[in-house]
Amino acid sequence: MSSTLSTLREWINPNRGRHRTVPPMDTGLRPNLRLDEATELLPPGRYGPDDVVITRSGAAAFSSGNVVFDCHDGEVGLRAEFSGRVAALAAVGDEVVAAVEGRGLCVVSPSGAVAEICTDRSVTSCVTALTGTPDGALLVAVGSTAGQSAEWARALVTGDRSGQIVQVDGDRARVVAEGLAWPSGIGMASDRDVLVSISLEHRVEVRELAALGDRGRAVTANLPIYPGRVSVADDGYWFAAPYVRNRVTEMLLDEPEVLAEMIGTIGRDEWFVPRLHSEDPFTETMQMGQLRVLGVVKSWAPARSCGLVFRMDRTGRVVESAHARVDSNRHGVTGVAVRDGQVIAAARGYGNLLKLQAHNR
Repeated sequence: MSSTLSTLREWINPNRGRHRTVPPMDTGLRPNLRLDEATELLPPGRYGPDDVVITRSGAAAFSSGNVVFDCHDGEVGLRAEFSGRVAALAAVGDEVVAAVEGRGLCVVSPSGAVAEICTDRSVTSCVTALTGTPDGALLVAVGSTAGQSAEWARALVTGDRSGQIVQVDGDRARVVAEGLAWPSGIGMASDRDVLVSISLEHRVEVRELAALGDRGRAVTANLPIYPGRVSVADDGYWFAAPYVRNRVTEMLLDEPEVLAEMIGTIGRDEWFVPRLHSEDPFTETMQMGQLRVLGVVKSWAPARSCGLVFRMDRTGRVVESAHARVDSNRHGVTGVAVRDGQVIAAARGYGNLLKLQAHNR
């Protein structure tokens, strides 16, 4: 459909327009400096943490590229190295389950011994998150099944809805949910309920473990961020927020002709979509749009990246969060782990693990 015809139809019937809106960062998501004030656990510039879990012994295991490391009492040690990128982690006691791109699921013992769990094709590509179930099986969130083009930004601009949830029992894998808009986090809300982050729909939902293929019940929806991995704690659920929504991207998603032109004529690195961190090149889109005044990024500028983790209580209310400033470099939190009140965020955009200070509730 031509842009002229689309405009004419919307003029005749204004309700045809989608006109997406981005809700404000309010109540429990009110901006603060907790991530800027968090303690760095790794030497700057050496690692690129993507996912993090806390094992029974209290060690933080994190993935960086194709390696799994342990971080304990300020010391970092190699746990295991793989031939493919480690896409997601789950802690099972003192062992760590790793989803390895191109290989499948492997379990890594504290000594570093590696054993394959499942190499089924359904869990060898684009795994975003893992969790264990009460009966000892694993649930695997797969962001997209679009093959080599499976990446978050492309899924966003193309409306990719090919995500899946796969149940792994021993070496057997079974797809139990399909047609998801990039499921990016998964965790057990209870023995019978599964919590799922649906990134591209800005929502978190609960699905029954026995009926994962049924549409879930929204716990919270229309978030101002794209929710990511989840860590279940005694006082609720902690979420990583890798990407923040902005009005410019929302406008593009409402204009399919403009969006198609952007995809077809502009390099992937210059698409106006959220990022894990902003490199601020001279080709930055809208850099002269009064977003920066006298060299300072203004707080009202359309954010390209953010630093954010948040806690939701069991009723679905966001009760606390930890932010980094819009001009901070502590952006791109892709993983969060919680145990015994300890909260650790994996800031892949920043390249470090950040331990949050206690919050006065």
